[in-house]
Amino acid sequence: MSSPAHLTPRQAAFVPEFLASGNATASAIKAGFSVKGASVAGTRMLRNASVQKALQERQVADATRLSIQREHVLNGLLEAVDMAREQRNPMGMVAALKQVALMMGYHAPRPLKLELAPGDRARMDHLKRLSDAELLALIARGDGGAGAH
Repeated sequence: MSSPAHLTPRQAAFVPEFLASGNATASAIKAGFSVKGASVAGTRMLRNASVQKALQERQVADATRLSIQREHVLNGLLEAVDMAREQRNPMGMVAALKQVALMMGYHAPRPLKLELAPGDRARMDHLKRLSDAELLALIARGDGGAGAH
């Protein structure tokens, strides 16, 4: 499949990987990002408007090509819930209901806007420059970057 003009090569590689796995970190690695920065790269990819548009376009194209409609998928999942209930399989019910919730948007990230006080901006800039390992060390110490200046 040719990459859309509005995507970088890594973005174009990320889209099919994410659609296949649903795992942003693994998809970022397969798209050429380093293992160390893959978690952050995957999150950034999912927040990128061009990547979001490409993901939606591919999902629509795949659904059209396969003659799949959202309603059919939801009905199938609800049938799986009923079968799991009849088999007294609570884990099967939970797994199917989790997929229903995902499709219905209950797990969609909710944007959160924070207002920073002028003195906090420098601390936030410092935290943005830290690696995942450095951030985890701050969390482990429990100082939240208070001495980060």
